[in-house]
Amino acid sequence: MIQAYAQDISKPQPVTYTLPNSYYVDWQIEGQVSPYRVFVSVPDAPAPEEGFPVVYLLDGNAFFSSAAMVSQTLTHERAGGKQPAIIVAVGYPIDGLYDIERRWYDLTPPTPETPKAPLKHMDRFKDIQYGGADALQELLIEQIRPWLAQQYAINEQQQILFGHSLGGLFTLYTLHTRPDAFAAFAAASPSLWWNEGYLKPLLEQQSPKHLKDKPLLMVVGGDEMDFMISDAKLAQQWFTEQGLHSELRELPYMNHGAVSLPALTMALQVLLPEAQPATP
Repeated sequence: MIQAYAQDISKPQPVTYTLPNSYYVDWQIEGQVSPYRVFVSVPDAPAPEEGFPVVYLLDGNAFFSSAAMVSQTLTHERAGGKQPAIIVAVGYPIDGLYDIERRWYDLTPPTPETPKAPLKHMDRFKDIQYGGADALQELLIEQIRPWLAQQYAINEQQQILFGHSLGGLFTLYTLHTRPDAFAAFAAASPSLWWNEGYLKPLLEQQSPKHLKDKPLLMVVGGDEMDFMISDAKLAQQWFTEQGLHSELRELPYMNHGAVSLPALTMALQVLLPEAQPATP
């Protein structure tokens, strides 16, 4: 039998894709050599009466496109029936997914003493700086959010923060230090091991005053290191005792890297508000 092929097959061409209604700006901060890259996706739909919910992502180069597409999908009635949301992702002017050295600084809390060395596989980065989380909070909350509100109708009561790995550590640190800055939090595989568990006693002892019924979703992979899973379970226990409306999901067969995108999808599905019923 002779296999038939089309006669006119072009040479392979690179795939390029433009994400609709999306753009980025490079945001220079005083004292920083290189700017941040802030990615924004705006729904192609009228704003809800209260304004658009806003989802803020860490590691924006890795997660922005997926978040924008998932959020758009979830607006369909049969796929979730969620309100259209603005997606804002903070990343860096790089070609890859992660700027390893900058994220070690931006996503880790300040500490009174020099942090202990990170995991063994990070030893090749000898001059990594830590402790920039407060500055990144300032960028997100005090600079990017007002800038966004000048351009779009946003719902100040529906601001959501998502982070994975060190981004999850940053998310839980923000929950601890600035709980009123966001309406809901999602931490995927949070790196609570960092600096010999520096953040864990702070989370255990935090005051529940501003946390009651604060939505929090944590996700961890079933094939992650045992300490990642046990840390997440322990944190979930503390959060429950403190009155958070918290949930922990453990996804089987998922390792630390693989769990990130399913966790992002779950966060949007769980934390985005339901679409408003159509006016008759």
